[in-house]
Amino acid sequence: MPHFAQVEDFQEATQWQFPPMRMTAPKDTPYRAAAVDSVIGPMMAMRVSCSRTRLRRSPPMISSGDEPYLKVILHRRGTLVAAQDDRRVQVSPGGLLAFDTSRPYELAGLDPCDLIVIGMPRSMAGPSADLISRQAAVPVAADHGIRSVIAAFFSGLARENEEVHGPGGARLADAAASLLITAFSGLPPERVESPTGLAEQILSYALANLHDPGLSAGAVARRFGISLRYLHALMRTQDVRFSAWVRSQRLKRIRQDLLDPRLSNWTVGAVAVRWGIHDPAHLSRALRAEFGHSAAEIRASAAGR
Repeated sequence: MPHFAQVEDFQEATQWQFPPMRMTAPKDTPYRAAAVDSVIGPMMAMRVSCSRTRLRRSPPMISSGDEPYLKVILHRRGTLVAAQDDRRVQVSPGGLLAFDTSRPYELAGLDPCDLIVIGMPRSMAGPSADLISRQAAVPVAADHGIRSVIAAFFSGLARENEEVHGPGGARLADAAASLLITAFSGLPPERVESPTGLAEQILSYALANLHDPGLSAGAVARRFGISLRYLHALMRTQDVRFSAWVRSQRLKRIRQDLLDPRLSNWTVGAVAVRWGIHDPAHLSRALRAEFGHSAAEIRASAAGR
């Protein structure tokens, strides 16, 4: 685990993981920080132990060119003060805390802290990104029930310094995104009580099963014990047409794989099968309609980088 004796060195070593932010620390006491990170496809998990540190993402640091992230903190030790939008809270250990990097936020440790930091591209959460964003700087207890299981998963993920790319990384990242959505939407599928919560759980389930060629509105309705008509009604509350949304999510991941040089020896058909599309005859046309480029053109652009 790398160690740092200056807050500036700590910021420089960790700045590549997230959109720009500024770290500061008191000058009257020695500074100590350590971090170990894991990369899981497009996601990142980092374990951080540090002296009193203030992190700030201010309006001038926010650019339209930055990919927006949802940053989730699993708070393990110390006392934090968190602020985003019109909320400012003091947080004790044992909970999850979310921030949306497309808006200014602050996080300050009042004493030495131990944290797990998870970075997820906002696009991975689909319509549920707004759900998590609305709960920015709102502590969510993670010391019991299903959230304690989710917290243990992310603690384990950030324990070792490793990178997981390719098919395994993308699948693990999708599963991790589903767990985060579950944590912030409140209840597992078997216990969801509100239509909005059920809709978010359905989308979470679909994200984790994009590889399944049998993933369809009918199959999901049966899985959740609801009628097909009610499933479509739930999706309307999220401004989503289920089949079109699944198709779009699969195409995004196919495009990611075609751009990945580690998968350059995979055929387009093999990439498509990996994401549940077993009849790739119209894939290039679908990719062109979604992104403006065919499969061959996407591959060629990756080779030219």
